[in-house]
Amino acid sequence: MLDTKLQDALQDVSFKIDVRDIQGIPSHMGRKIVRLDNLGAQDGDPLAIVGSRYKPIHHVDAFGGALEAMKSGGLDFSNNEITVNTYENGAMAKMELLLPAHHVQVGDHDLYLKFVARNSYNAKWKFQSFFGWMNEVCFNTLVSGQKIAYTANRHTTHFNVDASNKKIQNAVTAITDETESFKKWWDTKVEDEQVIDLFKTTIAKSQANDIKIASGQSDTNKKQLYHLMGLYDAEVAQIHGRGDYGRNGAKGSLWCAYQSATAWSTHLGDVKSNSTNNHIVQQRRQNDVRSMINSKKWKELEVA
Repeated sequence: MLDTKLQDALQDVSFKIDVRDIQGIPSHMGRKIVRLDNLGAQDGDPLAIVGSRYKPIHHVDAFGGALEAMKSGGLDFSNNEITVNTYENGAMAKMELLLPAHHVQVGDHDLYLKFVARNSYNAKWKFQSFFGWMNEVCFNTLVSGQKIAYTANRHTTHFNVDASNKKIQNAVTAITDETESFKKWWDTKVEDEQVIDLFKTTIAKSQANDIKIASGQSDTNKKQLYHLMGLYDAEVAQIHGRGDYGRNGAKGSLWCAYQSATAWSTHLGDVKSNSTNNHIVQQRRQNDVRSMINSKKWKELEVA
């Protein structure tokens, strides 16, 4: 049974929905999802148009089930911090849970266990969740490279949200083991040129297709690379250099590269503040960081 604090946090996603036929359209071609509360759209715009195989995974069931699984699995919820946000009239929702009782130190940075879950009725997000860490120094959400710490499933008749949530304890074990890699990254020195090459082949790689690249368009997103290297330079100055007085010739580390990538994915400093799709941008960037950690280039730097 969830305590009052957790139940209250889920109130904004506890509204009921219904999947209904669309007048004049055969159900096998499409149906609509509507809200059934006072913010509903029974007579207006639906939350989404879905296919015949669509199986609703209710926000409250997805998030509440994950919380129940974590509590029954023995995770310490002392002094937890939980936030639940909705977007597009409730068609999309995100839950973030910080568990300060689960703590690890990397260098002189304090990390606390964090769980992030997303769900949507409009197919913009699969049901997805991951464990990571929150860095108290810079409030970055540290994306995990462990595949077992991340789950993602489409809303179909074959998906069972309860079975997905039962994987949570294995995910906690995986992400806890990964902190040993964090400690190694702190001490793994890298040259600036190596970090530039890493970013150019992963999160700063251009989305241009082969035809555009063949015609002379760069295969690097130069604006993105410039922003990432600015973040990296600041990380090196703070961790290995002289802080506000600059790097003073200090060499960076793999941890600095990781921190700059997670700062890029967490804080969106290069995205317009009034952007209406920041929640989508953040999710995509977190996936990009996870791919970077699993890339061949990253693995090469780990053992260099």
